[in-house]
Amino acid sequence: MKVRAIKAGDLDDLTAMAAEFKTFLGRIEGKRPRIDRAKLRAELKAGGFGKRRFFHGLIAKDASGPQGYALYHFGFNSNFNCGTLFISDLFVRGNARGKGIGHALMKKAAAIARDKGCGRMEWTVWNINAPAIGFYVGLGAKATDDEIIMGAALGKALYVKLGLA
Repeated sequence: MKVRAIKAGDLDDLTAMAAEFKTFLGRIEGKRPRIDRAKLRAELKAGGFGKRRFFHGLIAKDASGPQGYALYHFGFNSNFNCGTLFISDLFVRGNARGKGIGHALMKKAAAIARDKGCGRMEWTVWNINAPAIGFYVGLGAKATDDEIIMGAALGKALYVKLGLA
């Protein structure tokens, strides 16, 4: 099994696995998400391979094909005063779980973070995804309960509130 940087030629494999990830997360929640693969592919292409690149990625492949991926981006954590590699997605296909692929993806991400001079890696995990939580705890990660993740979609409502509309 080999872990390497995602290339534009991996877009179809990335799209397929990202769709599987969305389906997996939907099942945890008891839903069956409808996934528009063409739209997902276009969004991944623009976000990771377009003029404005929002993420970098890793792909894990073995002799039978792609088995997992990680998407990440960089930032700065002013609480710790250091560069941070943020993992936005880590996914391993169901039949490949428990074979060290997630560990290999995290190892490669940590090496990239170290080589870029980052002092931290951070990620989120859904609080009802017990297997993923167990995996991360096994790596030595600790849950932080002193912060709440906040988010807002960019659009008219937010622009009005911020005086941009």
